[in-house]
Amino acid sequence: MRPHLSIRALILAAGLLATPLAAQTALIAPTPWTVGASEGVASKASGGETARLDYGFKGAGYAFIVHELDFAAPDNFVIEIPVKGEGAGNDLQIKFTDASGDNVWWVTRPAFVPTPQGTVLRIRPRHIEFAWGTTKDRTFRGGKRMEVVVVKTARGAASGWLGVGPIRWRAEAPEPKTEALLKADVKAALDGDARTGTPATSVTLDLSRVRAFGGLKLDWGRVPARYSLAVSDDGRSFRELRTVAGSDGGTDYVTLGEVDARYVRVSGQGQLNEAALLPLVMGLKPNALLTELARTAPRGDYPRGFTEQAYWTVVGVAHGGPRAALLSEDGAVELGPERPSLMPVLKVGGKRLTWAQATVTQGMDAERLPLPTVEWQGEGVQMRVAPLAFGEGKAPYALVRYEVSSDTAQTVRLELHVQPMQVNPPTQFLTRPGGYAPIRRLSRDGDTVSVDDQPLWLLTPPKDFTAAGFLSGPQGASASDTDGLASGVIGYDLNLTPGVAQSVIVAFPLGGQTARPVITGDAAKWAEAQAESVRADWHQRLGDTRLVLPAGAPPIADSARLALAYQLILLDGDWLKPGARSYDRSWIRDGAMMSEGLLRMGLHKEALAYFKAYAPMSFETGKVPCCVDARGADPTPENDSNGQLPWLAGELIRFGVSPAEIAPYWPQVSGAIAYQEGLRQANLTAQTEARYRGLMPPSISHEGYSDKAAYSYWDNFWALKGYRGAAVTARALGKTAEAERFSAQGEAFARDLKASILATAAHYGQAVVAGAADRGDFDPTSTTMGLTSGAHTDDVPEALKRQTFEFYWADILMRRRQTPNSYTPYELRNVGAFLRLKQPERARQALDMFFADQAPRAWFQWGEVVTVPYRQPLFIGDLPHGWVESDYLRVALDLFAYERAETAQMVLLSGYDPKWADKGETRLERLRTPWGPLSLTINKAGSGLKINIDSDAPPSGGYVIDVPSLMGRDVRARVGGQPMALRDGELIIKTAKAEIILGDGL
Repeated sequence: MRPHLSIRALILAAGLLATPLAAQTALIAPTPWTVGASEGVASKASGGETARLDYGFKGAGYAFIVHELDFAAPDNFVIEIPVKGEGAGNDLQIKFTDASGDNVWWVTRPAFVPTPQGTVLRIRPRHIEFAWGTTKDRTFRGGKRMEVVVVKTARGAASGWLGVGPIRWRAEAPEPKTEALLKADVKAALDGDARTGTPATSVTLDLSRVRAFGGLKLDWGRVPARYSLAVSDDGRSFRELRTVAGSDGGTDYVTLGEVDARYVRVSGQGQLNEAALLPLVMGLKPNALLTELARTAPRGDYPRGFTEQAYWTVVGVAHGGPRAALLSEDGAVELGPERPSLMPVLKVGGKRLTWAQATVTQGMDAERLPLPTVEWQGEGVQMRVAPLAFGEGKAPYALVRYEVSSDTAQTVRLELHVQPMQVNPPTQFLTRPGGYAPIRRLSRDGDTVSVDDQPLWLLTPPKDFTAAGFLSGPQGASASDTDGLASGVIGYDLNLTPGVAQSVIVAFPLGGQTARPVITGDAAKWAEAQAESVRADWHQRLGDTRLVLPAGAPPIADSARLALAYQLILLDGDWLKPGARSYDRSWIRDGAMMSEGLLRMGLHKEALAYFKAYAPMSFETGKVPCCVDARGADPTPENDSNGQLPWLAGELIRFGVSPAEIAPYWPQVSGAIAYQEGLRQANLTAQTEARYRGLMPPSISHEGYSDKAAYSYWDNFWALKGYRGAAVTARALGKTAEAERFSAQGEAFARDLKASILATAAHYGQAVVAGAADRGDFDPTSTTMGLTSGAHTDDVPEALKRQTFEFYWADILMRRRQTPNSYTPYELRNVGAFLRLKQPERARQALDMFFADQAPRAWFQWGEVVTVPYRQPLFIGDLPHGWVESDYLRVALDLFAYERAETAQMVLLSGYDPKWADKGETRLERLRTPWGPLSLTINKAGSGLKINIDSDAPPSGGYVIDVPSLMGRDVRARVGGQPMALRDGELIIKTAKAEIILGDGL
């Protein structure tokens, strides 16, 4: 009898590929190749239609060959690029640029492996993606320039060669639209014969035309023990793509990579009920397959991040950087960077409890040490997930304690599911992409589960363990999976009595090591000893600078303490980094601003070590690289970096670091200024337009200008800080002539910068400071750098400055309050601008709005992006994001004390709310300043305030309290019991210690 068979095309989109219109091809390269490379990369090219690129890398960078062309892309085409060479593991990029030169499309082949024998890359429209540019139409329509680029990767060859060409292309019939695919005639033919009783051993699917697809979804009535998949263009000659052995039955999602074929043959003794094509993306990207599986599975079976926005935090040690685990808001623990995760599941009285069925909350250590937890409640059962990282930064470990209790006496099953998925969700795509984390082999041997090459130590022995393959299902104590989708379940049966928690403890390495930590005695006691040791270590590392606010005040102090701790966790050895996953690189812009916060918190050692690590990465020209990673220094010109390194050198000296520590790096500091001055001089010609005169040239250092380099004021505010920082450094090193020269260059630059800001406002008819001189855009988060971090009060024209932040308040913050939208918490730094504009109420209201967007709020952290709606899955950067955390830490300190650079004063309590005094005492303990440690206490005194200042020495310009901003007008002051007059509303104290009483009845 003929088996039941219903064949349909999967409704998920899959492109079609028709047969060629003609066999003739045309050369795509009408002009000779030329060669180029980034700074520090050696390259040369030879040849005509067939070119050879020879390259050598000292660190990061790229080499390329390029030619002009005139390619108008038809609706469908194939470009054939013969390539051969030596030098495996670097990225290969094929770029097309339009006639404007502003818009770029590309094809990328990560970790490309060329061979001397060669291969042919076939590029179709579906392979070409928009890279960057200003156009709103991102459809590839051809190009006027083509580049073949070799980009250095961390593991790629340092030298090699690449042969390219001759490059040909041909037009093909247009691919049908999605509607045509859904209506396509799909026929099935079986090789059995029902009349003679011959059983069918294969099914051949006729897809009616050549189609592009990524695999098959097969619904089995009776699954064969083994089956194979083959494809053909003509129905006669088949090529086998994959064999599946030991399928678990039911529905199989079989991925095949990128396939173009008309016929598909499924061969095997079984009963196939239904077949569907998987779209290309599922064959090429495991995350697409996992997302589809999660979408169709019961909620809670897969991590939240595959269907909606998920949030997480780091679990790491100081200086561990990317060697940190991640804890999801739902209690999953990631076993390290790009590693699988453990997800708990409870079984209570026959009911299965996942994160989706439980009530899940997050918690943080009461002393605000970076020790996060997740708690579940449901069906009368409670579970607490408490991960902990310990050990040295280069080779840390983690342990996780699962504490389960019950309201009644019962047996509860705890399952720890080993999943081939990260906590870092699939929407995260930079540096260390999230989502899929392959497990190709999973096995248990005694109290160790091996997850490929990583051990997972079961310090609490389980009742059972089962490993499974993706298609093969449960296999016992071990499983292998070529798709990298093996999984496992570690099972514990817990006999619970009311009020008594039972613990399950597991541990694993985070730094690539496999040696087991020494565990003495009872595992629970050992784990508790580790916890106490970690707590003591964090107390020491966070130093003696501390902000303490009374209960009931906003979470300013809690967030500040954790902001510092998070930055120390993200610190990779000596390298300050903004993230443990997406932003696992070190940018000097991030590092300089993070170092400012570290210096103010007394962590001079960490800031100095970062400077010493980064400075030697400068290029021979003096240019400071924008960022550094495992490949080395990035050659991309971003013109803020040349000011940031010298500024940091000056800050280190001003905060008490010995000039002798900076002296060996004087060539890099002075070289950066010389390079920067050369850029400035190039824009001082008679032909230079007024708004560009004396500025740094266009760059993409500002993230908003990645489409096209711009005359960013962000760059120029940092250039000005660089001149001033270099002058401080030169003076401290006894280099008087250089100090005078840098000061003169800096003040000339300051005048040109201020004139440019005014000229740009006039050019665009604006009353605000533009983000870039050639765009006239609005970007107060960039403008803030002209007011903070050592800026002088008159660096930015006063009227434009005030109107900029008036517009930001009214048209961005207040409008967002009414109609929430996605934004970046880099805006936290604007709080510092409000303080300097003497608008403390706005500063506090803005902070309250930012606090509401901490995710989750119990962990006191921000990502790079706040998404609205809250569960809309988008890229949000690392959680926590170190640069955002540094922005917050600086403004949190600014609320209580910030420097007024040009008058050498410390402005106190500019953001303090007198209502907090009703709740209790506020203390700022041993804040570091350029004049030494400063401590403040603030208490209620009658209807006013009592403020105590305790320092080693006052600033030369004194301590300043803006009394009207703090307490209102008609408030009087006593210092040391004596009346004190105000100067333009400001109280100025020039003693190291003082008791100040502010009130209206004095």
